[in-house]
Amino acid sequence: MDFDLNLMRVFLTVMQERSVTRAAERLHLTQPAVSYALARLREKFDDPLFLRTAAGMQPTPVAFALAGPIGLGMDAFADALNLRHRFDPATSARRFTLSMSDIGEMVFLPLLMERVHALAPRLQIEVVEVPMEALPQALKDGGVDLAIGNLAGLGRHTRHAVLFSEHYVCMARRGHPVLSRGLTRGQFKRLDHILVASRASAHRLLDDVLAEVGLLRQPYLTLPHFTAAAEIVRRTDLTVTVPRRVALWFNRARDFEVRPLPLALPELTVTVHWHARFDSDPGSSWLRQLVVETLADREPPDSGGI
Repeated sequence: MDFDLNLMRVFLTVMQERSVTRAAERLHLTQPAVSYALARLREKFDDPLFLRTAAGMQPTPVAFALAGPIGLGMDAFADALNLRHRFDPATSARRFTLSMSDIGEMVFLPLLMERVHALAPRLQIEVVEVPMEALPQALKDGGVDLAIGNLAGLGRHTRHAVLFSEHYVCMARRGHPVLSRGLTRGQFKRLDHILVASRASAHRLLDDVLAEVGLLRQPYLTLPHFTAAAEIVRRTDLTVTVPRRVALWFNRARDFEVRPLPLALPELTVTVHWHARFDSDPGSSWLRQLVVETLADREPPDSGGI
């Protein structure tokens, strides 16, 4: 039997998506092209493979039996190709996609790009913000090469390296009527808080932890990103709770009061993640090593400490 890689990719994607439409979108193909590929697969394996039901395309027993060996074969083939391709950062024009939140863009990305551009001037870098629930598949597919951030739970699906541990602090404008004198539990609860409901990181879990210890915040303002939070805090008596390194970055001009939270919370861990199938890829290996060398235990420059 001829081994057609494109047909195998269609088979595995339909297995994962249980939908011809979603499989076509992921593969950047038309629906008729995916349907034609399925017809060829059915002929090759002499089995319907997928049955259309109200719940989607349901695999037959033959499809379930084929999925494991085909998946392993595709991964092994990809690894073999990766081993044959040298990667020279000084001359490579390869495109890499990184996933990080707007916090990562503000605090990590400038440090990282300073080194990347100096060592690999022809690379193409794209930064995207992928929701946590979509990251495992994006890393496996190669749509995202590396994911960087506070990504609690993602490690079950990936290879990863710890960059540093971190804790949260509360930030307000310089001279704030409460934070300029300190911060107690009761004061923290009564503050006018900015809540950042980011979909891309585990920061949104902070309120679950605070609620468990009786300090659930009542947000005065809810934002989808951190980008505007510092300027709003600087102009008002609103406060924002952020990771310490973010506060250091915002406070480079000493515009803010920054206080530890008045309770002990578990530290958050910032990590870089990739999929195991790219372990031996020379380009991916070079970039993730550079991420570790650049960001591990590094604080923003000119922070002055808190």
